[in-house]
Amino acid sequence: MFYNGGKSESKAVMDPETAQALFDKGAFLVFLNAPEEMEFGIDCNSWRTGPKFMGVKLIPPGLHYVHYSASANSGAGLRNGFFKFYEEREIVIKEWDSTREDVKNDFEIEEDQRERISSDMRRLDPYLGAYPLSPPTTWRKWVHLTDFISRPLISRVLPHQGKISNISDSSIDEEEIAHLGKHEKTVESEGEAIAEDSGAMQSTQNDVTKMPTNDTQETRIEFTKFDLKKSWRQGATGPEVTRYAQDKSWLLRDLLERVYNQDPKELLGELQLAFVCLLIAGNFAGLTQWRSLIQLVCSCQEALEQCTDTLFTRFLDVLSYQLEECQMDFFYEIEMDKSFLLHALKALSRNIDLVYSTSATPQKLHTLKRRFESFRAFLDKKFNWTWVRESQDEDEDEGEYAPVVVELDEDYDFNVQEET
Repeated sequence: MFYNGGKSESKAVMDPETAQALFDKGAFLVFLNAPEEMEFGIDCNSWRTGPKFMGVKLIPPGLHYVHYSASANSGAGLRNGFFKFYEEREIVIKEWDSTREDVKNDFEIEEDQRERISSDMRRLDPYLGAYPLSPPTTWRKWVHLTDFISRPLISRVLPHQGKISNISDSSIDEEEIAHLGKHEKTVESEGEAIAEDSGAMQSTQNDVTKMPTNDTQETRIEFTKFDLKKSWRQGATGPEVTRYAQDKSWLLRDLLERVYNQDPKELLGELQLAFVCLLIAGNFAGLTQWRSLIQLVCSCQEALEQCTDTLFTRFLDVLSYQLEECQMDFFYEIEMDKSFLLHALKALSRNIDLVYSTSATPQKLHTLKRRFESFRAFLDKKFNWTWVRESQDEDEDEGEYAPVVVELDEDYDFNVQEET
């Protein structure tokens, strides 16, 4: 995992009011037959289990991610977990299966066993660790990283009881995942390309690029698929193609209508889920979707005028909380060039300035403009990134960030009229 997790040695004491509230409303996770010294975590916390460990108590109602690995080396091997919304006083029972190094399916646990455990929770209490609410920043951190993730989103993206592993198959382009999962520099020498060893990330690369197994199919991630290189409607006219190849507003509106029920919070929820899948679950499909959604939102000029409060300001808040959790070497660890984020944010900055300067009601953009300046100052301080205000003419993007060249079929008719 890229996330280091919480410290099990913390001795901070929960305040009486919080303890009483959680005693009245907190949920329970009973985790049977956990092997000793297994890596076990919930949300942003992780520990090594002891011989008496049987689960977690006083879990705040809401979404949580339980994750675990039986491997002695937490940096490699199979890492599994599941997302679940917990109800007040709910008792969730999971049982470890050492053969598959994962919990059993819910239907594999006998109903009489469930009833027996649920009726005798007082006996189990000494073997249940309390959900870590001290320091309180740990809990707030998780809430800020996941507050837009909804039940329907979890059901759609993680349809198999919320389960995910670091090698879960994904609905998005497998070649892109493999490309992002490996760090391969090619050195030209006497006409031969010499691939350098990818070092510490090699084991992750092998996991990501292997053929899907039944287990990976059972934890398949159904992220929303969209193509940033074809961001215009079917049957678009020549001017439309030219416009929306650069401005992704049509694609954004299409996704909001078809996938997200016209609710920008659902799109932001998928952005959050993708990030957590990367940061804590260690799945590179999360990186692919996180990157694509950032590029999509930052590349919209037309849509910027229409939904600043409901999407773009909240987008900056979500991204701020995410990058707050990233250390200086985050981009190095995930074998990714940070330039994608710099280019995306520079495009967003240009769009905000342009819309602000040409809008008939620029006061509507004051909040967003101030929020972006604050966000930029945060990035300068945290990552020591130098932002240079450049005009569009001076901005010489190269490689995948160069201006888009759209290839059309030879028989493409530029005289086609817009569909009514």
